[in-house]
Amino acid sequence: MKIKQLAFAAALLAAPFMAQADMTAMDDAAMSGVTGQAGISISGNFSGSVGAMVYTDTDATSGGELRMETITFTGFSILDTAPMTVDVEDNKLQIGLPSMTGEVKVGAIKVGGSTSASIGSLALSDLNMGGTTIKVWGH
Repeated sequence: MKIKQLAFAAALLAAPFMAQADMTAMDDAAMSGVTGQAGISISGNFSGSVGAMVYTDTDATSGGELRMETITFTGFSILDTAPMTVDVEDNKLQIGLPSMTGEVKVGAIKVGGSTSASIGSLALSDLNMGGTTIKVWGH
């Protein structure tokens, strides 16, 4: 899993260097017919896992825990025809999420610690984030 993430990060960092092109001068008449496109599009299949997520109650005298173990997320596919978009609008980074469905599973839910017996599991199916817009800016 970490090798895939490193390969993805390396490809993302190398992309600007691979896209270099020769610059040529253009007169005003030629420039008037030129249009451009800003932003980037991202597509792919995404999945992953989390070993455990633990909530510890520090108010209790015994320090109880709620543990969710073996958490996986699978089936999140973003198509080339409907990609995730990244643009800058009004000096804010804007990320648009396309329609994509997937599943999140929690293999074991434990109360009391890592050696406690599981009280069950949990699955969230057909989770869809389509139409979501995320804006990021400094303050």
